[in-house]
Amino acid sequence: MLQPGSSGPRIYRLRLRQLSAAGFPRKFNKSGGIPLRTFLTTILGASLASAALSTSALAGGFQRGTADTDILFEQGTAVMRTGVTYVNPQRGFESINGQSGNFGTYTQDYVIPSLAFGINSEMAGCAGTYVISFAAESDYTGAPGGALPRGPAAGAQTETSEFESNEFGLTCRLSYTNDIGRFSLLGGVFAEDFTFDGTSLSVTPPLLGSLPVRTTVETESGYAPGYRIGAAFEKPEIAFRAQILYRSEVTHNSFSGAGNVVTTTSVGFPAGTQLASGTSNFSDVTSPQSLYINAQTGIAPGTLLLASFRWTDWSTNGTAVSSITTASGTSSSLSPYNWRDGYTASIGLGRAFTDEISAAVSVGYDRGVSTGSETTYTDLYTLAGGVSFKANEWSELRFGGLVGYWTDGEQSINDGAYFNATVGDDFVYALNASMKFTF
Repeated sequence: MLQPGSSGPRIYRLRLRQLSAAGFPRKFNKSGGIPLRTFLTTILGASLASAALSTSALAGGFQRGTADTDILFEQGTAVMRTGVTYVNPQRGFESINGQSGNFGTYTQDYVIPSLAFGINSEMAGCAGTYVISFAAESDYTGAPGGALPRGPAAGAQTETSEFESNEFGLTCRLSYTNDIGRFSLLGGVFAEDFTFDGTSLSVTPPLLGSLPVRTTVETESGYAPGYRIGAAFEKPEIAFRAQILYRSEVTHNSFSGAGNVVTTTSVGFPAGTQLASGTSNFSDVTSPQSLYINAQTGIAPGTLLLASFRWTDWSTNGTAVSSITTASGTSSSLSPYNWRDGYTASIGLGRAFTDEISAAVSVGYDRGVSTGSETTYTDLYTLAGGVSFKANEWSELRFGGLVGYWTDGEQSINDGAYFNATVGDDFVYALNASMKFTF
């Protein structure tokens, strides 16, 4: 039942430390305009809003959000940041098994919440984080017959599917400062769960009257552990910071759940009559490992350059199988992916206009992970922008927006799909808002 095309672009936040102005070259403020400290405390907000959307929309696959560990580099003894991102991916099939038509958009819009709280000092810091790390939601009721085609090895047609993983983490920083700059080691642990809901259409065996039925399952796996480790270097004199962060994979292999089978027509029984119930299960799920690199530097008075790169091990995503076992036997629905590794990159510029207001723009690219077994995640190009408003010394509000362009693609039985299909050039839209409090 699990199908690609539901998560849309992955959204995560790039958080950068508001560096001290001490020792920053005088030439960065000789224009007589915005003070140096203001540059560092206002421009980052808009740059983050822009870069967060640009890079997050490029995460590819089922990635949704990443933990806001960059709060470890914020100024202030205690810092809290909370935000929400809305994403509207517009992907739909142009043809299915040679039949062309307007089948609607099967990707569903979604909201990603994020929360982080950090305790920091010059030498060390720790942060607790929450985010929806991976998720997907698809609705194929617009396809011919109200569901995807039936696969050769499965007795059901996927109608809808949705899964979600919540991540709670704790990450700490240990730093050492010398004449060159500040060096930091990062490390932490997190726990991630997995839940799946899905529906499929099928027909009962001839002995049971060959009745059209809908199967609904709800399956879950408890929290499994993972870890992250990394390093960072900062040089305040040029507003430079570079960071590398590795996130381990997480495997979910212990599932429990329930499901039921009900009629979809009034033939033989009233529509909605429950014919059977049973237990549901799911094939092993791996949340992929990833490596993230980001950097920033001041390049002119009131101007900041941002860049990021991410590798994600999506090649671990082969085929997902959802099943239900009742008194009459076991039925299943499968989704082949056979993805390749994902590579994403973004680059952006930020500019401070006043003591309180700054803005930024960024562009990004994601080499799609689809290889022909499914065709949702093709190459993606994005343009993002953000603004930041610093109301006072203890609060900051950020807004961002993004437009993404998905290239066309196709899947075929020869490449591992269980039906042929094509998608056209599509778009994705996103909005983000966040608030930071410093204590």
